[in-house]
Amino acid sequence: MKKCPKCHKNIPSNAKVCPYCGTPQSGYQPMKRTPKRKYAFIYSILIIAFVFLPMGISYFFAFNTLSDSGINQTATLKTYTKSNQETVVYQYDSLKEFSKNVKNSKKYVNKINNMESSLEKIVGTKNMDSEYLFQITNNNNLYVSVQYDISLDKQNTMSISYDYDLSKESQLQFEYHLNDIQQLDDGYQQLNQQVTKINQIITLFNEKDNQELIQKTLNDLKNNEAEITKETLSHYGKGMTQSKGNDQSSIRIFNYKDTYRLKFSYDSNLNLEKFI
Repeated sequence: MKKCPKCHKNIPSNAKVCPYCGTPQSGYQPMKRTPKRKYAFIYSILIIAFVFLPMGISYFFAFNTLSDSGINQTATLKTYTKSNQETVVYQYDSLKEFSKNVKNSKKYVNKINNMESSLEKIVGTKNMDSEYLFQITNNNNLYVSVQYDISLDKQNTMSISYDYDLSKESQLQFEYHLNDIQQLDDGYQQLNQQVTKINQIITLFNEKDNQELIQKTLNDLKNNEAEITKETLSHYGKGMTQSKGNDQSSIRIFNYKDTYRLKFSYDSNLNLEKFI
């Protein structure tokens, strides 16, 4: 035992602080606390950046160097061989560049040209814009993406996009847009008048008679017209869909103030005999 020098009470010999008055005893040194590291989080971010940023930059430049070397360059499209791993080695962003620079591309170019000639007979060429993307892989697969934007007038527009490759995967999407519709019935009547033309266009690509499915979708619009006009439509609008096999026909209605906007969509697959 020993006495506290301040309160003179007996305390244990090994006591570092008097339990009665709290006075530190001889030889006692308070533990030094490490200040809270104010910028520890920032330091962690900087360390990660210094480690991973050079790796990311190297990958970025390596990838772009590889990609740029194959853009609009001369190539030969050989026999396609199936592979679980494919790497794009050549890329062309126009039908002209693909035709000019790729040997053995004539067959594919001609089929696209024939398709477009048939399409132009239906919609005209005055307001039709086309976008293309052709990609050739290391195993001679050819990926094709095409989009046509067609302005019929200020109120009506169409878009047609399709994709396919030599492994015989394909996708077709047709959209018809009606803008500034005062009454839903006006939109229904305008779409109903275009059913034959819409079917002709889609049939060019999938070689099916799509009119029945299209008409079912329009009938849904007509049957739900009264209910829709009473609703306050959300930002996402209101949609209705009809399906048959791999084909899907849908209409989505949007409204803004006192007008409506209608989007008719048709999703299908291509008849690849017309493209490959």
